[in-house]
Amino acid sequence: MISIVSAALAMYAGQAQSLQTAPDCSHDRAAMLAMDLDAFDQTYESGWRTLANIKGCEAAAADLIADWRARNAPDNPSLMRWHEGQLRAAAGDVEGAIQSMRLSAAEEEAAGDMADLAYKQATIAFLERDRDSLTDWRDRLAATPKPEGFDEAADRFEAEYGWRPVWPSNLNVVDGLIACFDQPYAVAYTTECQPGSGPSAAEE
Repeated sequence: MISIVSAALAMYAGQAQSLQTAPDCSHDRAAMLAMDLDAFDQTYESGWRTLANIKGCEAAAADLIADWRARNAPDNPSLMRWHEGQLRAAAGDVEGAIQSMRLSAAEEEAAGDMADLAYKQATIAFLERDRDSLTDWRDRLAATPKPEGFDEAADRFEAEYGWRPVWPSNLNVVDGLIACFDQPYAVAYTTECQPGSGPSAAEE
């Protein structure tokens, strides 16, 4: 009898703790869906990012992006699909992430953007646990020719925003996926996994 009571108490305590630690993912869905592209996807202080920045709300933010895309039908949905896939990967929904990312990669391939295609295919390879494909796409990304006028555009960007883009974009992210290949995406995507970043790199 004592063991049954103890088990029941433990179960209720666990439920209470879950309720206490569950993130608050509530948001004004109607207002979010009514936002234009810049406000919803291109501004860090509004849109889906305000939800995604709450730990544990990544899946809710991914669903919000999918709903916004379905309602607003943007001309180029590739970036939106990519952000949705990243959020699903961060939430642990690997299959959902791969599905969304593959659609995004196909759109990049059709557009002829080989650098973005290589980055996205490398990320998909990481999620599929295919190290050989990941390193192959990493090498393709590193070998992508720099676009004409990139340095001039980087000068203007640095003057306006205070940091300078480097070519090829996202190579550091892919190197992080390789360095932390055995970690989940939510960890491997962070700067701590990228060479030259994090405490261990600072100490060397």
